[in-house]
Amino acid sequence: MASPPPSPPDWAGLPDDALLTVFGRLGAPEVLMGAGVVCRNWLRVATGEPDLWRRVDLSDCFDPTIDMVAMACAAVDRADGRLEHFAADCFVTDALLFYMAKRTNGLKSLRLVNCMKVSDKGLVALGKRSPHLEELELTTCSIYISMKAVGQAFPQLKRLRLNNRWVNVECEEQFDNHRALDIASNMPELRHLQLFANRLRNSALAAILDNCPHLESLDLRQCFNIHIDAELRAKCARLRDVRLPKDSTNDYDHEAYIETLELNSLPLLFAHDGVFTQQYPFHGSIDSDEDDQEDQDLDVALGHLAL
Repeated sequence: MASPPPSPPDWAGLPDDALLTVFGRLGAPEVLMGAGVVCRNWLRVATGEPDLWRRVDLSDCFDPTIDMVAMACAAVDRADGRLEHFAADCFVTDALLFYMAKRTNGLKSLRLVNCMKVSDKGLVALGKRSPHLEELELTTCSIYISMKAVGQAFPQLKRLRLNNRWVNVECEEQFDNHRALDIASNMPELRHLQLFANRLRNSALAAILDNCPHLESLDLRQCFNIHIDAELRAKCARLRDVRLPKDSTNDYDHEAYIETLELNSLPLLFAHDGVFTQQYPFHGSIDSDEDDQEDQDLDVALGHLAL
């Protein structure tokens, strides 16, 4: 007589340490959207173990059909104040950074890619509660984020990735030079700096090298305004690793293609009293009432945060 088939594994009865190992390998998106709601026991572990949520990586999973902000807020809540590393693409806003600021005070690393609705206001809010952040990435994010404000918000910053995409048109490089000078003046603890496709010139780069004495690595790939002369080579000689403008981009984490755009499709940058604004000269005015209201709301929130 044939023996009965073996009973199926009791996945719902897995011990907590085994579940934590599985969840840790899956990552935050998979736990939030699937594995964490398989059964009551799995949900209990997914929501009741803050250490599981010390590192939240929501990059490379953006889906416009999903409320990504709600997902991120759930992950922050589950960390219960222990969030140390956060990464995301596209959907992060100042409002989300403010939400994070109110719920954690030990953030060490923040990596944002293509997050155009993040400004220095949200970053300053984080800095009020997590001033010991050591790693910051802002890749193809808003060009209006003040590096002076960032440096003052995170005085212990050791690794900065401030990356753009090179656009093959004649553009005003004053803005990138200004931000480079702010890095030089406000980030003395930097060890690692990546400025991919930045339009800074040699003089601004020299200021960074002169005022960041602990700098160990520098990535200048696609910084085509930099001229590699004897003076620059001498300043870089103390660094352990230097990537030059024309070096290979094969190991770059993001898209590295060079864009070609029509000049009249680009915003023009205007400086007044050190503040940069944009205008689209061939496309009429932009209605900014909604953005102004968001700014007012954030100003109020930052005032409460400082109390």
